[in-house]
Order: sequence, then C-alpha cells, then structure tokens
Amino acid sequence: MSDPYVVRPLAADQVPQAYPLVAIFDPKLTQEQWSKYAGTLISEHADRERHSIITVQSSQGDIYGLSVYWLRPDLREGRILEIENFAVVDLVGNRTAARVLLEALQDVALQLDCSCISISLLNPQMRKWLREPKNPAMDLFRASGFRGEQLRLRKCF
Repeated sequence: MSDPYVVRPLAADQVPQAYPLVAIFDPKLTQEQWSKYAGTLISEHADRERHSIITVQSSQGDIYGLSVYWLRPDLREGRILEIENFAVVDLVGNRTAARVLLEALQDVALQLDCSCISISLLNPQMRKWLREPKNPAMDLFRASGFRGEQLRLRKCF
C-alpha cells in the first residue's frame, strides 16, 4: 500500500487551516499570531532556502503535520537545520504522519548540506514526552537517531 501522505510547503491559503494543529501544542497562541508568523516565513519575499514551513497532507489537502525549519550556521557543526513547532496528529495512532514529516525534514537537511538537525524542545508537549520513558512519539525520534541535549532557555516579554 502506498503512503497516504504527501509532503508540501505550507501554502498561503492554508495558513488558517493549519492553525488548529499548531494550537493543539500551544493553546495560548492566537490565530493572529500564527497568521503573522507563518505569513512572514512563506511570503513571496521570504528566503525559502533559509526557512520555511513544511507540511504532511492527505492527497485532498488536509494537514496532518507541520514543522518550521531554519537554516543556521554553527561554529562547530557547520550548517544546522533548526526545527521548531513539530506538530502532528496521527488519527490511527501508528505515527505514520510523524514519520513522514521527520523523514522529509531529514531530506531537507541533506539537500541543504547540513551536518546536524536540532529540534527545539521548548514546546510544552514535547518536554512532557521526554519525561515519559515509553512514549511512541519520542521512540520515533530515538529510532531515527536523535539524542537529547540541553534545553535552550528563552526569555519572553
């Protein structure tokens, strides 16, 4: 059976459709905040090689996962693909959409000649997953070769 998902960049007309998925992982985020943020990253003037929003969708265009990525230089590692807002809903519980999204991000990293991928663990849901010894979501990351690092600190105003 073929994969039921396709990987696509988030289109401008899909920004409102993606909001509920992002809001699952950050309920304090408003539609306006999301729209402004996403619009900046995917506008026609954005440097899509340096940052973008990638999605996992059904063939009908329903969004099941999305992630923001940033390309950044690193003194020790060269180029790093920095992942933020990894948000996926797998309705049948088999982590297929999550796996497709993670594989797509790894492909992006290789295409952009990155030596590392770094995933922000500041999302409250992902921090919770890390504390659970047997969590299918974190098992997916571990099986793909990701290892825990120090959490980054942020100061919000």
